[in-house]
Amino acid sequence: MLVDDADPPWHRRGMAFTNAWYVGNAELDGAGACFCASLKSIPSVLAHGMIAATTWSWGSVADTLRAQVLVDAGRLRRRPEMLRGRVPLTIGIGPDFVAGEGVDVALEAPAEAVGAARLPTLGRDEAAPPARTRSYVVASTRYGRFMTERRIGDRVHAGEKIGAVGNETVAAPASGVLLGLAARGARIEPGDELVEVDPNGVPYRCHGIGAGPRTVAANVLAVLAGRAASADTAIPATIVPGHPIPAESGRDPAPGSGTVGTLVPPPAAGEGSGQPVIRA
Repeated sequence: MLVDDADPPWHRRGMAFTNAWYVGNAELDGAGACFCASLKSIPSVLAHGMIAATTWSWGSVADTLRAQVLVDAGRLRRRPEMLRGRVPLTIGIGPDFVAGEGVDVALEAPAEAVGAARLPTLGRDEAAPPARTRSYVVASTRYGRFMTERRIGDRVHAGEKIGAVGNETVAAPASGVLLGLAARGARIEPGDELVEVDPNGVPYRCHGIGAGPRTVAANVLAVLAGRAASADTAIPATIVPGHPIPAESGRDPAPGSGTVGTLVPPPAAGEGSGQPVIRA
């Protein structure tokens, strides 16, 4: 179960289920997600073995599903909330969470690979990339809606127009393929990443679960396994450190991509419906 805001800005859509909020469905590594406009439609989607994606509040979703686990992927634009006590187990991912306070368990987000070039500007940057081992990102400097006609995996040239936020042009920061591209109509705030170019120009790297989310998912599973092994014992406040991430393109997706939801196992019998809720 995935919960996120309407028109989410996450740009690595080939490595996440973000498209479900825009076109109604998305697929990632063989797992399918379907957007649910109402709470009533969620159980049916889950019964068909799919991931339900919605904009309903996580509290309403957790209450409806009698959720046993809540994972907050900690998008930076949102203030941390008191999650602990709302469901039996709460897990927060990122630096804003403190184990034993807002959540039961705090996981470190995987560090970005060294050498990633983040350009917090809109406009043209026609300089040739100095290296072929990192990706190049353009972040927004304003609020607005992102408009584009391009697609993930498209080949682009440095300085080429990719889209716009309001009347400001967003240009490719380097030549290569579009590893990340915010969706058309995405609600953008300052700091949101709009375009990411992989100068290596390998289209298949633009799709699939990245190393970063796999690391986060492995840590979540380790927490759940530990809980299952000591079901009769209270869970202590725990911080599980992240692990170094090997990166093909120089950057790894942030934990807000929602891929953790495909790896959380079902709860033990007798714990209610127990659907895990992943809050992006």
